[in-house]
Parts: sequence; C-alpha cells; structure tokens
Amino acid sequence: MAAVDKPSRVLTSLRAAVEGLADSGALTPPELAKKIGIPRPSAYRLMGALVQDGLATQQPDGAVALSTKWLSFGDQALATATPWFHRDDLLRDLRDSTRLTVYLSIPRPQRTVCVRRLHGQGVQVLVLRPGGSLPLHVGGVGRVTLAFGPEDPEAYLAAHHPERFTPRSLETSNAILADVALTRERHYCVSDEDVTVGVGAVGAPVLTPSGEFLGALSVAGRRDDIVGHEAELAAHVLETAVEIGRTAQL
Repeated sequence: MAAVDKPSRVLTSLRAAVEGLADSGALTPPELAKKIGIPRPSAYRLMGALVQDGLATQQPDGAVALSTKWLSFGDQALATATPWFHRDDLLRDLRDSTRLTVYLSIPRPQRTVCVRRLHGQGVQVLVLRPGGSLPLHVGGVGRVTLAFGPEDPEAYLAAHHPERFTPRSLETSNAILADVALTRERHYCVSDEDVTVGVGAVGAPVLTPSGEFLGALSVAGRRDDIVGHEAELAAHVLETAVEIGRTAQL
C-alpha cells in the first residue's frame, strides 16, 4: 500500500503546484510552499521538475511561471471533447460579421463547458473561457443548453439551487422554466447582464439535422451592442449554428 500512497501524494502536490501557479501567476518556491501548504524543499523540487520538463519557466528573480506548453494540452483536450467539430472558419466568420466574442460550448452534468472562444472587439471581462463552465440557468450558452440539451429542466432545478451572479440572474424555478419555454419557442435566448453586469449575449443551439443536441453557440459583448440588436444577432448565430450542425462529423 505504501508504494501506491507515495506517488499519490506526489501527484496531489504537483496538481496543487500547477493550480497555484495558474491562479497566482509567477511565484517563488517559498511563496508556492506557503500558498499550497507544503515544505519549502518540496516546492523547490516540484518547481525544478516543472522547469526541467518545459512545463514552467524560471524568471530572473527566481520566480517560476507556467509555460505555454500547457496550451497544447488544453487544445488537445478541447478537440477530444468535440470530435465532431471542424469548422473554426464558421466561428471566425461569425466573429468578423458581428465583431463580438464567439463561444461554443458542450453539455456536461448541470453545466455547459466552453470549448471554443474567439475574442471580438470591445469588452474583455467576459467570465467564460475555454475549459471553463457555467450553470445551465445563466448565460446565452447555459440557458440554451437547459432548453435544448439532454438535461430535464425540472430535474436540474430539483437537484441544483440556482446561483445568482447578478441582480438580473434568473433565480426562481418559475422564471427559469418560463425562460426555457421562450427559448424553445423562438429558438434562441438573450442574456442581458445575467452573468456579468454590462455584458450581454445571444445564444442558439447547435443541432444535427435529425435534432440531436451537440452544443450551444453564442455571441457576447457590451450590453449596448446586444440589446436592441437581438433579432439581427440571432439571425447570424442561428445561421452559423445550423451550418455547424449540418457539417458535424459524427
């Protein structure tokens, strides 16, 4: 048993070190040791191993930061999660035509997970990033996933207490179920400051021609760029979502 426990502790410490660096940016070994609660010698060893393997870089002041090598791991993980998707050109066209940030997300239990994000012009304080997730009662991609995805909305609400992100977040079961009905009726939803104050989005489902839900697509940006332009933006998002679903390689 001891032979199993030792590598487990090493992996636990290594994960904590990576997450600590990802959260705080560059740290010295003493700073990392304090942050994740390990002895200083252990922090020096972990950071040395990360630098030696190219997973981190050491700065002139001795601090260590994660390297860009992690980006390739993230890209591969996201590609594995969406083997059916090969149309980044459609996302680029949507971004260029709307000048807004484009999101593609896929369903996971009680969440929607971002697998693609293409930055548009303007606001750069959007909450969702590749690999990040949102609950299903907020945001363009979240609410679309609740309306069209595999999870039953009433079961979701029974198992999940809706978190309130802003004063505009949908919070009660009646409000959320009414939003599901409206989203299904018009085939898109409008997120109006329900995740981040000052930010809006328009989302639509990505469906196969047979109606299978693959994911959610949205454009997001400053509220002033969304509210008052919902119909026009919805047309762009729906057109792109239909084409992604039509060309999905299942």
